[in-house]
Amino acid sequence: MKAAAAAPQDTMHEQPPELRRDLLHRRTTRRALLGGAAGVAALGGAAAVAGIAYQSGGTPKQAATGSADQGGTLAPAEAPPDPDRPIDDPKRRAAHLLRRAGFGGTLAQIEEFSTLSREDAADRLLNYATVDNSALDAKVAALAIDLNQPRPADLMRWWLTRMVYTARPLEERMTLFWHGLLTSQVSKIGPQRAKLMVRQNELFRSMALPKYDDLIKAVSKDPAMLIYLDTIESVKAHPNENYARELMELFTLGVGNYSEQDIRESARAFTGWRITPPRKTGNKEQDIANWDPRFFVDPRQHDTGSKTFLGKTGNWGGDDVVDVIMQQPAAGRFIARRLFTKFANVEPSDQTIASLVQVWETSNHDVRALVRTILTSDEFYSERSYRAFVRSPVEFMVNAMRGLELEPDLRRRINDQTVQGMNQILFEPPNVAGWPGGAAWLSSSTFFARANFLDQLLFGRAKIPPPVPALATATTVEEMVDRALAIFLDRNVSDSARQAIADHAGTIVNPAERAATVAYLVLGSPEYQLI
Repeated sequence: MKAAAAAPQDTMHEQPPELRRDLLHRRTTRRALLGGAAGVAALGGAAAVAGIAYQSGGTPKQAATGSADQGGTLAPAEAPPDPDRPIDDPKRRAAHLLRRAGFGGTLAQIEEFSTLSREDAADRLLNYATVDNSALDAKVAALAIDLNQPRPADLMRWWLTRMVYTARPLEERMTLFWHGLLTSQVSKIGPQRAKLMVRQNELFRSMALPKYDDLIKAVSKDPAMLIYLDTIESVKAHPNENYARELMELFTLGVGNYSEQDIRESARAFTGWRITPPRKTGNKEQDIANWDPRFFVDPRQHDTGSKTFLGKTGNWGGDDVVDVIMQQPAAGRFIARRLFTKFANVEPSDQTIASLVQVWETSNHDVRALVRTILTSDEFYSERSYRAFVRSPVEFMVNAMRGLELEPDLRRRINDQTVQGMNQILFEPPNVAGWPGGAAWLSSSTFFARANFLDQLLFGRAKIPPPVPALATATTVEEMVDRALAIFLDRNVSDSARQAIADHAGTIVNPAERAATVAYLVLGSPEYQLI
């Protein structure tokens, strides 16, 4: 650890003093230009969203003024656009879709999707099973991570690599969605059993757009989930209620749609659910590495008595409980709302939810059908939905790398402590409810953690910028800035903000440093914090 920490300092001392001063000056200047963004973030996430949400045509509703130290103020807001008006610019529509149904697009992908109808664009993302993903497979293999004995930091790099380089972005987006909804924590599973989190992750990927009944039954038997919510400790004499409660409260029905008695009866149905233990050869580490746990029901500990659950009586087992849950009208409303508020906006009308519930019922609870309906809807493409969410740390990182078309060494360029400072660690959500999201993503400290991430990604420990393919062919500073704004902000910034970036970039002679600086200022802007 000491040697790693010393490396950047040693590199700096080896550089000529004038170059070292220049690099330090550049960083200070970049940070100064982000002062307005920091001021917005310091006001809190909700204020940041209000402060940088757009009117149509790219005019900010409110403008942040003041430095980070001053805290910043918000100028009076102009009249907002009609929130139900559809986005009219095809490229803005395409970029919006690629951000929400994936992790953002390259300039070429935005151009390509802007020529497609809503239905064709959605189907291009939804029908990913036939898309060749061999390039991703090669990059994952190059990580040389032993997924039988992974460290938590390796798990994060493994999945970030998948998200950055996948040719199937909606597949990874849905995998992340299920991870945040049907949560487990590697710290509870135990680092020595972290391979079970990989197995759960691969389950979510293989069932990314499932019949929801099937996914819930599968995750109920998943080894990581069985350990995380203590089902493997549940016996008929003392049923453990943890999974029974979260199954209804957080996974399927929501609060108010079941009773405490329903929880107790459901818990009885999951008693005796177990996984096969590892073989014991005397080498515990190797035994865990070779362990391939399988689900089974221990008849000695399973309660076979009659149970009355949600008004139905029978000798229910766990799968039967899921079947009864999925017959409840509340289940369709629950998953329809969760999907809509993940993809579109947080204010669905009763009519919108009712129409999605109808899709749920007629499609036999098909998540693919629900997602397609959302991604082709007027509500999804409305001004109300445009830039309506605060960008999560994972979205912040992955969109940056995808959009810039970077080929970074994630081990070398992403510092674990900086990622932790942004408050989203993959495979380690804060609790069974997942990440709170929204305004919780932004504070003064997490904003500066984002800026630190950009420093590491774009300049590295030695302050040597990597190639930025997405900007490399620009022939003028103005073209470079406009290209970055098109990729990440739909060119939807004020003239003064664009000019400030161009003016600063024009003072930088080195082409690689100029491209990295433009990327840094666009990605560090308050506008980029919205998705």
